[in-house]
Amino acid sequence: MKIDLHVHSKEISNCGRLSIEEIIDLYTKAEYDAIVLTNHFNSETAAILRERGINDFHKAFFDCLDQAAAIGKEKGLLILPGHELRFDCHPKNDYLVFGMTPGHCRDWQKICAMTEKEFSEFAAAEGILFYQAHPFRNGMKIVPPEYLFGIEIKNTHPRHDSRNEIAAAWAEKYQLHKIAGSDCHQTQDVATSAILTDHTVATIQDLVHILKNDLYTIL
Repeated sequence: MKIDLHVHSKEISNCGRLSIEEIIDLYTKAEYDAIVLTNHFNSETAAILRERGINDFHKAFFDCLDQAAAIGKEKGLLILPGHELRFDCHPKNDYLVFGMTPGHCRDWQKICAMTEKEFSEFAAAEGILFYQAHPFRNGMKIVPPEYLFGIEIKNTHPRHDSRNEIAAAWAEKYQLHKIAGSDCHQTQDVATSAILTDHTVATIQDLVHILKNDLYTIL
């Protein structure tokens, strides 16, 4: 299976330029099997949605995922839920999170108010995988590697220098699990990175299993 782990849609992510319908059509044409919709999950995004008259951030976030999953099912593309999380204490750092459920996120303000150490402990207890996205991009703060399950070593966002070679070396040095993703926001970003696995992924639990056990290669 060919899976993009890092995709944003404009319904939630303010910097996104593609609707979920456009994303699904483009990834279907690119012959991907699945994508993870990792929209921004943070206090700033909640505030932007409030300005648009959307007051229930939790509902809006998961309604978007449900809508995407339904459209994807119709068109033959698996849509899995993910989060690109930011903490209030470090509002420029981004983290990719896999396995966090609507129940975990009910008190989303509490999640966003955590430190990386606190979230790391929470994630480990709940079976959630916690990766730093593009950790060597300008403006990022490197966090202690022991807080992380892994890092994104290949980010193909064309409008940023993510210094992927440094990220890969960092992952090797500290034995962190490695992932890749397109960081898709607009048409030119589509289908530029992926993981490949011989294992069947049908649910987020399946994805967590293959990620946790490194049952994939990076394209």
